[in-house]
Formats: sequence, structure tokens, C-alpha cells
Amino acid sequence: MDERSPWRGFLTVTAVLAGLLGVASGSAALVVFAAGWGALVALSFAAARRDLGRLVVRRRLPTSSFEAHLLTVDVSLENHSRRSARFVLVEDTFGAGLADRQSVFEAGPLPPLHRRVLSYRAFVARQWGLYTVGPLSIGRFDPLGLFFARRPVPRLEPFEVYPRAVEIEGLAALGGRSSLAARELTQAAAGQSSSFRGVREFQAGDDVRRIHWPATARRGTPMVREHERDLRPVFLLFLDLERSGRAGLGRRSTLEYLVRVATSLLWTAHRRGDAFGLLAEGERLLFVPPALGEAHLASCLHQLVIAKQGGSLPLLEVVERHREEVPHGATAALLFATTDVDPGLLGRTIEILRSSATQAIVVAIDSLAFPPIDRPPTPIEVARDRRSAFATRLASLGVPTAILGPDRTAEEGLADPRFLAPVPLRFPGAPA
Repeated sequence: MDERSPWRGFLTVTAVLAGLLGVASGSAALVVFAAGWGALVALSFAAARRDLGRLVVRRRLPTSSFEAHLLTVDVSLENHSRRSARFVLVEDTFGAGLADRQSVFEAGPLPPLHRRVLSYRAFVARQWGLYTVGPLSIGRFDPLGLFFARRPVPRLEPFEVYPRAVEIEGLAALGGRSSLAARELTQAAAGQSSSFRGVREFQAGDDVRRIHWPATARRGTPMVREHERDLRPVFLLFLDLERSGRAGLGRRSTLEYLVRVATSLLWTAHRRGDAFGLLAEGERLLFVPPALGEAHLASCLHQLVIAKQGGSLPLLEVVERHREEVPHGATAALLFATTDVDPGLLGRTIEILRSSATQAIVVAIDSLAFPPIDRPPTPIEVARDRRSAFATRLASLGVPTAILGPDRTAEEGLADPRFLAPVPLRFPGAPA
């Protein structure tokens, strides 16, 4: 917005010329005219700045949003002066928007010691990631519109943009448990829910973190906490952040696909009412225990948008290390960054999960098909054979499987009705 008024220059030049002509010609009328115009300009200049420091502005907005969403940002304007405020302009910087500069105008009058809430709509046009909103600025025009005074308000707030979520039909059709006995619906039983059931004596294999120390001190023998069995379906996503799975650049990279697929998996689990969680080992252990609600979903998605492929452990080893975190009867989603996986070890891991009535699903990003970053290119025939062996092994186990490559975007793959379909997918070169 251009705050310079063309009339300001005209009036200033007119006052100066009239004053010079009045002095040169000895005309008192021109001198008075010049003085009047000069006083008008000076009063306008002062009016624009008057009580500007007594105007307080605050912003209220969501801390996050999905890509391509339209959201409303509220700006609260408070007048702490003893005079009414008019012609106030508040400007904000929305870093994730298509137009990063947003303006709201309050013509007034805003009475003394009053507050008014202004709003602007912002379209989230940037790709998923971390952004900021701010700084704010507040300014005033004088009544004639000749001057504009501005005061910065260095109020910065973090804002997260999450990938666009796609509801996965194949996952929505899967249950979190294969069955529920009738007794479970009416009778309490030991399990892993958050509902406390009581204490019992420590047994071999119990997690020492469940020891109930007050009861142990009273009994003189180790006692552990026991919880009710959780009948709600549980969905736990294992995410592959091993460094060797890095490939591609920008929107055609394995990290891009991993984050987008993980977002849609968690979103679908949330929509179908599961308690959902996230587990990965990158440069650090990333574990969000299964829970419910939009706030919990935001916590999981926050971990996704800051995740880096810097880990040293293959995903199957991560699953082996943390398999005790998967409740009995849950759904475990294994999201691989590569199809270069030992088929034998993959089959053993699936069988271990099944031994605890866990339903496994597998999604793989075929890193061998992406341009390599820190490894030599893999021959096409070798990449095809490894992908075929990976898909064939999972098909033989009856595991719902999907494999994505750079031939189409992650959104296109997720929107495919065959994504995680219960029937095995066929790939070129795979045996019939």
C-alpha cells in the first residue's frame, strides 16, 4: 500500500511558493496564505502520530493448518488513549500465504478504552514446513489523508503447515482388531489402557517402569500397576528415517513421500476413531504414544514436518527394538523408505507381529527409483528385482501392501483405490 499522498507534496510546494512570492512582493495576504497552508500540513503531520503509542494490537490464529486451506486470523485492536481513534491500518505478515502481506483497516471511531476485533482471510499456499506469522505493524492516517505514521510491533509466532491429508480407503476398511470376545465388552480384564485397575505382584517379563513403589514399600515385595484392557483399536506407525533411504530432491524425494504418506495414514486412523501413535529412530528416538484427538494428531504431524532422514537403524531393526510398544491386537503400519529389504528378515518381523495378534500393513517408497544423493545409481534391472522380491514376499504373507515411486506424486498414489487394497498388487517383473 502506498502511504504517500500526492496532495501532500502539492500543498507543501504551494505553501513554500506562496511564502516566497509574499516575501518578494511584500504581499501580506500571500504570507498569511502560506502560513495557513503550512499550519495545515503541520497539524496533519501531528494528527497522524497522535496517540499512536496508545494503540495496542494482538493477533489470534491457529498454530497450524494443512496445505491449501483457507483460515481466518483475528487481530484485536485496543485503544488505551483518552481520545477516539480513527483511520487505523494494521498490517501483518503471513509467511505461508500466497500474498505474505495482509492489511485490515479500521475507519473508526474507536472509543477510548475500547477494543475491536478485525479479521483477515489467508490462503495457505506454501508447501508443508515451518513458517512464521509477523511482525505486525500499526499505523494511522490523519483526517485529510496527507500523512501516515507507522509503528512496528515485533510479534512473531510460529506456524506449521502440514501436508494435505488424503483419506486412504484401503486403510479405512481395515479393522484395528481381528475380533472382540463378548466377555471383553462387559467384563474388566488386564490390558494396556490408561484406566487403572489395581496392583499385583511382579512377574518375570513385566516392565520395570510399571513398578508401583508405594505398594512395593508396603508389601515388602515388588508390585506393578495393572490397567484395564483397552478395547479401542490402536494404530501405530513405524516410520523409516534411515540415512541410506535418502534419494531425490524437493517434491520428488523420498522424505517428501514419507511425510505425505505418514500424514495420510495418521489422518485416516484419526478419522476412523483409532488411538494412533508414531515411532521412528532418526537422529534421535521419536515416539508419540497412541492417543486420541486433534491435539494429538497435531503433535504427531509436528514430528513429521521436523523429521530428517539421518538415522542409522533399518526400519525392521527399529520394529524389533520397540515391538513391546505395539499393544495386543493393534494395527502396525511399516512405512519403508526403500524396497531394498531382506525378504527373510521382513517375513520374520511380520510373523513376530502376528504372534501378538497385530495386523501389519506395509507401504514402501522405492528409493532405488529416485535419483541418488550419496550413493551410485542402482541399475534398473537390480532395482526391479529387489522391488519384485519385496512385493512377492509380502504378497505371500497376505500383507496389505503399497509401493510408491517417482512416476507419480504421493497424492496420486494415495488417491488410488488400490492403495493398501487387500489383494496383492502386481509389479512388472514379479512372478505371477
